[in-house]
Amino acid sequence: MLLPELSETEQQIQELQASFRERGYAYHHQIDTPGRIWRNLFAESEEVFVALTSGMFLSMNGQIIKLVPYEEYYIPAGQCFDIIGRCPDKCQWIHAYDLAEVSVGSRLVRKFGLLSYDDYNFLNEK
Repeated sequence: MLLPELSETEQQIQELQASFRERGYAYHHQIDTPGRIWRNLFAESEEVFVALTSGMFLSMNGQIIKLVPYEEYYIPAGQCFDIIGRCPDKCQWIHAYDLAEVSVGSRLVRKFGLLSYDDYNFLNEK
C-alpha cells in the first residue's frame, strides 16, 4: 500500500511537532479566521509560538512583533501577550508550552493551548 506524499507544509508541521515532543512540550495546531485577536493570554511556563502562515503578530510589553513563518518565538514564563492574525486567508500557528512547568489545574482549563490571564488568576486564588 502506497502512502500519499505529504506537502512541504505538512512535513514542516510534523517536524515541529516531533521537536516539541522531544523537548517535553505540549503543543496545539491552531487554525483561525483572519482578523481575530486573542487578548490577555498568560504564559504560565516558557512557551513557544510558531506562525505557519504570514500575517501573524505577537504583542508583548506594548510592542508588536511581526512573525516570520516557521521561526520559533519564545514567550517567557509570567508574560502576558496577545496573538493577532492578519492573514489573507486562514491563520495557522503552533503554540507549545513546557508541560512539566504547568500546573494540573491549568492543563484542564487550557483550550487550544491558550491560557488567559483571568483563568490563571482564578485557578490560583486562595
